[in-house]
Amino acid sequence: MTDPFIQYLPPVAVNYCRQLWQQYAFTFRVVKPRRTRLGDFRVMPQGQTQITVNANLNPYAFLITYVHEVAHAAVHQYYRSQWRIGRKRVEAPHGKRWKTTFQQLMQPLLSETVFPVEILQPLTHYIANPAATTYAHPALVVALRQADVAVAAPISVRRIMLKDLPEGKDFQFAKKTFRRGTLRRTRVVCKEMSSGKSYTILAHALVEVDYDE
Repeated sequence: MTDPFIQYLPPVAVNYCRQLWQQYAFTFRVVKPRRTRLGDFRVMPQGQTQITVNANLNPYAFLITYVHEVAHAAVHQYYRSQWRIGRKRVEAPHGKRWKTTFQQLMQPLLSETVFPVEILQPLTHYIANPAATTYAHPALVVALRQADVAVAAPISVRRIMLKDLPEGKDFQFAKKTFRRGTLRRTRVVCKEMSSGKSYTILAHALVEVDYDE
């Protein structure tokens, strides 16, 4: 079975996101796209908690959505402990405690090792006062849409940031096959295999490689 953390998240965020899953003990599912939501947190009839995230999100949007929902799980866990000592929840789902929790959970991820600078800048601004949805921050929406990639890749293919791929490895990008070359600041020199021509591609670009690479 394919590991959803590896398949859908930026590689450098996988371990952290898996730790959150273990810490808050929720069921995690990647689901078919929904028009009205990117992700969802819910409490099941027997008290178990579940998080779902849409399968058609690019890794950066997927990561933000995942942590957004984990923040709900963390707040739920807090209020459940308060209920046990006789205190009731009096705050809206996206109230102050959720905002603070979301900010804290996102903090370890706010770096260029995780997000390209084009996304990191509006994301940092959004996280300063997060809303119920990223759609409330137009600049972040634009940046995330620019990072969108096709999600209908075969199971034998995984996505990875170009900068994380070793030199000399082949990959697919924009429906062409390239060989990864040397890093030059923010771009990587790559050879397009069919023509033999060299191109520079953004180091944070998402490329596809076979699982056996």
